[in-house]
Amino acid sequence: MPKITKKAFSKLDLGIHIEPKKSEDGLFPVSYIDCQVDICDELKFESRNGEIEIVCDDPEVPIDEKNFIYQAALLLRESSKRQDLGVKITLKKKIPVKAGFGGGSSDGAATIWGLCEFWNIKVSKNQLLEFSKKLGKDFYFSLFGGLGELTSVGRDYQLRPFKSDLSFWTVVVVPYDEKPSTAWIYEHLDTKNIGKNQHKLIELKKALLKGDRVGFMSNLSNDFESSVSRHFPIVTDALANLAEAGASGKIMAGAGLSVVGFFESQIKAKQAAKTLERNPKYRKVLISKTNFDYVQA
Repeated sequence: MPKITKKAFSKLDLGIHIEPKKSEDGLFPVSYIDCQVDICDELKFESRNGEIEIVCDDPEVPIDEKNFIYQAALLLRESSKRQDLGVKITLKKKIPVKAGFGGGSSDGAATIWGLCEFWNIKVSKNQLLEFSKKLGKDFYFSLFGGLGELTSVGRDYQLRPFKSDLSFWTVVVVPYDEKPSTAWIYEHLDTKNIGKNQHKLIELKKALLKGDRVGFMSNLSNDFESSVSRHFPIVTDALANLAEAGASGKIMAGAGLSVVGFFESQIKAKQAAKTLERNPKYRKVLISKTNFDYVQA
C-alpha cells in the first residue's frame, strides 16, 4: 500500500464570545469566528497489520490513547467494523503544543481524511458529527478549515463558512509559561466579564466580508483573555510587546497562553519577530500567514 501524507493546519480563533450562563448540560454556549494559519504539522501514513502506531518527533506529544490521532483512528476503525485495519502514523510537529492553536485536534481531523483514503473508507456527515461530539469543537472546525463562523451548545456544533479577500501576516509568540489545561481555564472564567462582545463578533464578520482591514483589527476579541491574563500576566506582557513591535491588531490564541499579532506585510512581521525573539520570556516566535480559503473536505 502506498504512503500517504496529510497536512494539519493551526486553528486560530479571531473572535470568541462566551455566554456567561451555562446551558442545561453544564457547558458554556460559545460562538467563534475561526480561521487557519499556515503553521502546520505533517502526518505520514504507512502500513501496519492490525495495530495503530504513532511516532512523533516531539517528546511533549503523547503517542498513546491520549493523542487525538490515536482517538480519531480508533473511532474510524470502530465505525468501519474492520478491526483488522492497522496503520503507522508518523507526526512531524510544528504547531506549538498546548498553546491555543488546536494542534492535536487538527492532527485528529487530518487523521480522519488520511485514513479514509488509506483504508478506503467513506464517512457520512452524521458520522463526522458523532466523532466531533467525542473529539470537540476544534476537531470539527479542522475537518473543513478555512474561515467560518462556528457555534457550539454543549457538543452540538454548527459551522457556517464564508469567504474574505483579506489576508495578513502574523507573528505568533509562545511564552515559556503554560496553562494547566483548557478545562482549568473554563473553571476559572470570570463570568462577570464575559458575554459582552457579541457585537464585536458581528462587526468582525462584516469586516471580513467587506475586506475592511481597520474594522477587522478593531473587532478581534477573545472572552478568555481577561480571565487568563489575570492568572498569567505574561499574556498582557506579550500583547503589549506585539503592539510595541508594530502589530496592527493582536489577540490571545484560544484559551492561551500564546498571543498573535497581525501585520500588513511580511517585512514588518519579520522585523517584529526579530525583536521579540530577543525576549527571554518567549519559547518560540513564529511567522505565519492567514488562510481564509474555505475548502469543503
